[in-house]
Amino acid sequence: MVVQVISAPSTSDIVIPDIVYYEDKAYTVKAIKNNAFFENKALRNVVLPESVVSIGNKAFANCKNLTSVQLPAHLESLGRNAFADCPSLSTINTLGRITVIDNSTFLNCKSLGSVPLPESLERIEDKAFYGCAIKNVSLPGSITKLGALAFANCVLLEDIRMGSNLTTIGSQCFSNCMSLENVRLSNRLTVIPENCFQDCSAIRNLTLPESLQRIERSAFLRCSSIIFLRIPANVTSIGDKFIDECSSMDSISVEHGNSVYSSGSGMLLAHNGEKLVRCPEGKQISTVVPGSVREISAKAFEGCSQLQGIGMSPKVETIGERAFAGCSSLKGMALPAGLKYLGEKAFFQCTSLEQVAFEDPASDSKNPYFQTYGEQVGLYDGLFIESILSLTFAECPKLQVVKLPSTIKSMADDAFYNCKSLYEIHIRALNPPTIFKLSNARTSRHITVVVMPHRGDLYKKASGWNRYTIEELVDLDEFIESKQKEIDAQRAKEQAKLAKKEKKVTREEKKLMRNQRRNEKIAERAREKERRAQEKEKNAREKAEKERQRLRANRKS
Repeated sequence: MVVQVISAPSTSDIVIPDIVYYEDKAYTVKAIKNNAFFENKALRNVVLPESVVSIGNKAFANCKNLTSVQLPAHLESLGRNAFADCPSLSTINTLGRITVIDNSTFLNCKSLGSVPLPESLERIEDKAFYGCAIKNVSLPGSITKLGALAFANCVLLEDIRMGSNLTTIGSQCFSNCMSLENVRLSNRLTVIPENCFQDCSAIRNLTLPESLQRIERSAFLRCSSIIFLRIPANVTSIGDKFIDECSSMDSISVEHGNSVYSSGSGMLLAHNGEKLVRCPEGKQISTVVPGSVREISAKAFEGCSQLQGIGMSPKVETIGERAFAGCSSLKGMALPAGLKYLGEKAFFQCTSLEQVAFEDPASDSKNPYFQTYGEQVGLYDGLFIESILSLTFAECPKLQVVKLPSTIKSMADDAFYNCKSLYEIHIRALNPPTIFKLSNARTSRHITVVVMPHRGDLYKKASGWNRYTIEELVDLDEFIESKQKEIDAQRAKEQAKLAKKEKKVTREEKKLMRNQRRNEKIAERAREKERRAQEKEKNAREKAEKERQRLRANRKS
């Protein structure tokens, strides 16, 4: 007969015997039943006998003060949530010879710093060590699977070494392991699952195995210390947001021989280099879209907050939704003449963006005033961009000037939402595109719309456009003439200014001369007055001397 421990008294230390006696018969203790010590708040230390081979589900769950457990060397089975939510548990001596660590076995054991993993272990299931204090994990070669969230939220985990036979990792397996620096992946791993290393902000270097075939969405989300990522040749699928918010990553390289992906300028490309999939967010100052690129994927440059300039490939035809959203240092952008589609929010929250210019397929690129247009515009219907979609340039507070091509036929009401500095739009469409208003900002009424020659009246009458100041471009001869007039006027203005300055200088010189002559006269009068005083004083002395001589002469006589 086999005995199971089904419950225990509320006491701090428990030593369970391997044999119990009942009615003079000996019975071997083989198992700890489900919920046997569940929520035993007094329990601190437990010693299980070597006879126990099975521990049931939630056997010690929610024992808030449990600090140590001595398990038997021949343990074969450990149930789901067996030690879940035991925040004081710090010591486990062995896991015997179990083959599976079941779901949530050590969930939220916040003091558990290490667990000896047996060589018999084959699987670690979902949330098995979720929220534990483990610092280092070395998986035995027998393990083939790690479940979803198996080591998630282990914020002290620094090092993980995977066994050579590991083939499967569950989603979010190491998410929020913010101290994790060193990861050695199995050479048999084929998939990095969804959110696997999300918020592992300490990882700097990560080598992906040659066996890898798929990287799922958000796999490395917010791994903010990774600098470089090399994609192996066998990878044929990469999910959305796989390196989003990796703020230090400045380069991606794809191993030669990959049938789907390639790299150029440190960016991830696909379809023989014709599609730009992702630019790493840590790329600095400026970059150039490779010349082979025809499509820029949705969110391809999103969050590249350090890029100030992006050189565009002339072959680009499609720019996806939010392609440049959050490029907060980007100051200007020139979009190619062959562009057919620009997605919603393409430049959303580009807070430093000042100018955007669409090259015009119907213009002579050597003539910046687009006088060589004529009827050729109609030839391009449907071949180039015709609409500016919702929120395309929204929340760009420094955007001042936008130059739109001749092919534009409509603009969404909120395309320039909260563009507070927008003051000038050049539009080369001969017929006014459909709009309601250009911007919701209070300053929008001060926007000047510059249109093609002889099209001003048409725009002034068109609904939506009639609320703005309409100005016409001039042809080249008129421009040269007007420019010469401006130059002549400026020259005349400068000459008048110079003459005025010279006149002022002359007045100052005359005034100075008058003052000088006046001062000289004053000085002359002062000198004459002093000379007369000196002469008067001399005459007085001579008169006095004569009087003294006369008196001396009288005394002698």
